[in-house]
Amino acid sequence: MNRGLFYLVSLVLLLGGSGPVVWGQVNQIQNPEFDNGLTSWGTYGAAGFTTSVVSGAHLSGANAALINVTDASVASVGISQGNLKFEKGKKYPIGVTAKADKDREMVILIQLYKPEGPNWIDIVLQHVSLTTKPQTFLFEYTHNDDSMADHPAWVATMYLMLKGQWWPMTGDTVPSKVWLDRVHVGEQPPLVDSTILKAHVPQPADGATVDEIAVILEWLPGDLAITHKVYLGENADVVDAGSMEPMVAIDKRLIVGFTPPYTGGLTPGQTYYWRVDEVNNANPESPWKGDVWNFLVRPLAAWKPVPADGSKFVDPDQDLTWQNGLGLLFHTIYFGENAEQVGTATTGGWMSVDPVWQLDPLQPGKTYYWRVDEFTGLATHKGQVWSFTASAPGGLKAQYFNNRDLSGAPVVTRTDPEIDFNWGNGTVAGENSPDKNVNVNDFSARWTGELAVDLTDTYVFSITANNGFRLWVDGRLVIDYWDNPTTNTRQSGPISLTAGQTYSLRMEYYEGTDAALVQLFWQSAVQNKPTARAREIVPSGAFGPPLKAHSPDPENGALDTAWSLDVAWTAGDKATHHDVYFGEDPVAVAGADATTAGVYRKRLPVGTTSYSPGDLEWGQTYYWRVDEISDADPGSPWKGSLWSFTTANFMVVDDFESYTDEEGSRIYETWIDGWTNNTGAIVGYDQAPFAEQRIVYGGKQSMPLNYNNVDAPWYSEAELAWDTPQNWTVNGIDSLTLRFRGSSTNGNERLYVSLQDSAGKTATAIHPNPDAALATQWTEWRIPLADFAGVNVSRIKKLAIGLGDRASPKKGGAGLIYIDDIRLTKP
Repeated sequence: MNRGLFYLVSLVLLLGGSGPVVWGQVNQIQNPEFDNGLTSWGTYGAAGFTTSVVSGAHLSGANAALINVTDASVASVGISQGNLKFEKGKKYPIGVTAKADKDREMVILIQLYKPEGPNWIDIVLQHVSLTTKPQTFLFEYTHNDDSMADHPAWVATMYLMLKGQWWPMTGDTVPSKVWLDRVHVGEQPPLVDSTILKAHVPQPADGATVDEIAVILEWLPGDLAITHKVYLGENADVVDAGSMEPMVAIDKRLIVGFTPPYTGGLTPGQTYYWRVDEVNNANPESPWKGDVWNFLVRPLAAWKPVPADGSKFVDPDQDLTWQNGLGLLFHTIYFGENAEQVGTATTGGWMSVDPVWQLDPLQPGKTYYWRVDEFTGLATHKGQVWSFTASAPGGLKAQYFNNRDLSGAPVVTRTDPEIDFNWGNGTVAGENSPDKNVNVNDFSARWTGELAVDLTDTYVFSITANNGFRLWVDGRLVIDYWDNPTTNTRQSGPISLTAGQTYSLRMEYYEGTDAALVQLFWQSAVQNKPTARAREIVPSGAFGPPLKAHSPDPENGALDTAWSLDVAWTAGDKATHHDVYFGEDPVAVAGADATTAGVYRKRLPVGTTSYSPGDLEWGQTYYWRVDEISDADPGSPWKGSLWSFTTANFMVVDDFESYTDEEGSRIYETWIDGWTNNTGAIVGYDQAPFAEQRIVYGGKQSMPLNYNNVDAPWYSEAELAWDTPQNWTVNGIDSLTLRFRGSSTNGNERLYVSLQDSAGKTATAIHPNPDAALATQWTEWRIPLADFAGVNVSRIKKLAIGLGDRASPKKGGAGLIYIDDIRLTKP
């Protein structure tokens, strides 16, 4: 983001309080009420504040975003979301519900980036005054510039800003907290009851480490609670099931330790699980079961070593760090190359007050052992012997492109030891870009290789970058934030990895303008345990070149694939042949060799990286593997990973994914509308992208269907026709299903579907809900084929989706609905 150079603004403040203001446009903001964490949201700024999703703010619904400004001296504070689209001449409602812990201002900013210049334009800039009371701020913005569909490189991003270098505001020099909810560019989300029934905001915080063997448990009570039942134990499943006698609390706090059931105090090194059920005997819905939280009582001995115990990819310049034991005064560190000597040593150690010890450079390939004893003044708690191996550097194959989409040939190919780069925001190629032949702006990169794992654990990967990024591990897409507008971090879900195994890794990144930064981290999914691997850059020693087959298509674990498809992959760098294995038994495919009949399929030559397994069964999971062969390399063969996919148990009529903006493949060229059939329907948009790409149920596109029954012929219909009759009786098909979504401001017209067979016979099914066009959420409509009486469903020639009454048309309303995932299904 940069300073706005000038304004193209028509902005009217409509309301500084609360109330329903709706303009009938779909909200472009994703996750507007933070019901899915901070998904789709980025941060503006990287220090001096935290962002989180909290309950109990009482703005709208259960959740709100909290920006906690802890250091008001930083230059940038806020959250952001990009990929907004504006059309020339249209008006857009914009709003947010917010409050603060003290009176202050906030800036609502939307910037339009134009690569041709001027680069950054503040098209919406509004200061709003926050108080400790919730307020809803609503504005109307008229876009007077060109439609963004005519300029694919234009980017619009919204910022909710508490500090900005070029946007001073009242209260931005002192720490504060601000809560945000109901953010919209388009239709305002409805106000949701914010009554909180469950206990929330636990103290100790969920996953915390405590430093006492007696702990005060505290929480914010549910709004209707009178008393509280507290369950505490050492097993999460037992606590969740409530299989123990609860402790009853009248107040919103309870002391545990030195009281039953832990009269001797809590045990150091033990993780405890607890939950609070809220009780109000006068309410028939009581009790309200709470979430299971946990905390760890700090162990007596040193714990959570860095490097993690057993690590094999340690930088030779690594320092030793660890977590303090409970009540310590100082540490004694023993270090050497012999595990027994380190484990039995009583002299020769080094003392330290801080949990860190600097080492001289280590020898790559050598294993080292260390131990930390903790002295409390009353006792010494001997530490366990930890080990690690210093590694020689490895690396990933890196390819750099002078565009944002990794197209064409790379301009630079090299080995990068790690993904840990900050090229800054300058103009010198090679200093502010990866290489003198790589642009400082508008470049992209792809890293591929093998990831070796030294410790069996459940891992979380995370990426910090500016701008877009995505990551595949073992052929599965685990992080995807390609629309990232600024510096942001995203992490994967938990991924189980096994020591001694290698996994294919592929990461892609692009830099637009502004600073160029990209980093790849890993860590244990659970951090409050003594053996956890702390968050760190994935080390060079864990990486190797891409010698195995990788990047499978379908993606590993893919669901609902076609039954007739080719499987494809990217070849390993040294492969001259590929051995393909395919079958329904994962054990058989994983263990097969070239002599395994039925599983080993064929050897393919270099240059052929796809295989057709033939027609497959519905709803069946298949497994496949590709071994890379090189007769000239002693490391051959490179056994491939076990990949899988599951075929769909339905037949796709149209999922709208195949349409493009190119002449001949536009959505309205397949779906015939009022321009040809003379009804009130218009399919798609009048400017690219012609299909809907934000309001989708599945995949990346849906069909926008405008209807206008105000004018004759007073009904609207979009038609899909086939040259060859379609047989809708195979594999036990019995229903036609589709997903639709409308708007609360639509004209109230009946939704219907018609089928026509090759003999010209037609039947129509009408949605049972007369208000279907008003639905604001995606809704499934499952229509039994038997409802199309008189039509030969083995010879279907035309499908029509309409609004109105085609049999008895009369003047009605207008609106816009979206259609997605039209399928044929069976019980």
